[in-house]
Amino acid sequence: MSSDRRRGVVTAAAAALCLTVAAGCSSGSGGAQGSTTADLSGPAPTGVTLTLWHNTADGKALLNLYKAYEKASGNKIEFFDVPADSFENTVQAKWATGARPDVLEYHGVSSAIRTLNGANTLVDLSSMPFVAKEGALAKVSGNLDGKTYAVTLGFPQVFGVYYNKTVFTKAGVKPPQTFADLKTVCQTLKTQAPGVAPIFEAGGSGWPPQILPGNYMASANENDAYAQSVVEGKAKVNDPGGPFVAALTAYDDLRKSGCFNSDANTAKYEDSLKAVYEGRAAMVAQHSDNVATFNTNAGGDTKKVDETIGFAGVSGGGSKAWFAPSPLGTYYVPRNQDTTKQRAALDFVNWISTTGYPDYVKQSQALPTMSGVTAPELQGLTLEIGKAYESSTLGIGSNIPGFNAFGSLAAQLLAGQLTPQEAADKVQLSVQQAIAAGK
Repeated sequence: MSSDRRRGVVTAAAAALCLTVAAGCSSGSGGAQGSTTADLSGPAPTGVTLTLWHNTADGKALLNLYKAYEKASGNKIEFFDVPADSFENTVQAKWATGARPDVLEYHGVSSAIRTLNGANTLVDLSSMPFVAKEGALAKVSGNLDGKTYAVTLGFPQVFGVYYNKTVFTKAGVKPPQTFADLKTVCQTLKTQAPGVAPIFEAGGSGWPPQILPGNYMASANENDAYAQSVVEGKAKVNDPGGPFVAALTAYDDLRKSGCFNSDANTAKYEDSLKAVYEGRAAMVAQHSDNVATFNTNAGGDTKKVDETIGFAGVSGGGSKAWFAPSPLGTYYVPRNQDTTKQRAALDFVNWISTTGYPDYVKQSQALPTMSGVTAPELQGLTLEIGKAYESSTLGIGSNIPGFNAFGSLAAQLLAGQLTPQEAADKVQLSVQQAIAAGK
């Protein structure tokens, strides 16, 4: 599996937010062990071996960061490779047995922290220097009930619509801002570019069909208000007049209008980006990590990618993208009875977010998540996505327990096997069960 494909699998998890909340997930957490809050007083330990559960989709910049920490600290990192294909299941299964790493790389959304019973198993990092530098992101990524449990190095995954500029120009259409625009652009393309699929959908990979409904919801979840109303029981995702059913209905309308590729139910994620780059499809709803894949399709010619591909935030109510904290480069410190190891783990978090961070940003060629660090010279498409992030909203499923059910259900909606209301009913049942299990 290529590195881009592995990243796709993991970021699919972010899109799907496949964070199953089950009673068994907390069975191994037991009572609190080690210090509950971060304490950086005293000299940092050296000569310590730290176990890191890390995702196999970690890119070169992260792998180099680990090596740089070892060299700077005199400590050693022992890796447990968590397969990208079974990221959540592997972590949750090991966690449920009571197994703990010294450092955990995992999802930053609060539903993930609840799955790990984080309030009782993780060190509260709120007092560490990186929190102030992360600013608003620290209140979202790795945050539960106002406490920050994780440092987030990786720039959030921003979800929107990539489009082929050449196809759009020839057809005389402008980048869409709303779902109404999507449908209008679709109809025009069917007339002006009959050999081009208006929107490439990849139902064969399972997870991509949930992205477009997520796009629709971006304008309905400002400040995570709608998601919180669902968690608090003030709203249900299957309310017939609610925004979630409206999102599924709008998506189903695109399907019925023939806006997707003819093989939408079987096409794969890997094919979607290449099809848009080559102009065989005009648009695809995907996440920001795919800039690297477009660059690969262009043979590394980033200028060509910038000339060919654009990015637009598209929602039900205006030009707005949605985001999810990246699981790659997000780190927690589990509570540890071995106080030396816990102190060394905290030193790891502090070093990678301070001394080691500028070089990581430079190597990763990404926008920084922390203030005080100058962004490297970046290609236009990345900057375009960064601008969309500034006004984006948190994905609806990020903080709703049990929303993982939406993954397979979205594919069934694409196949016409479920109506929007039926799909919403099934998601609501999953949410209810997850909330009940977490009490």
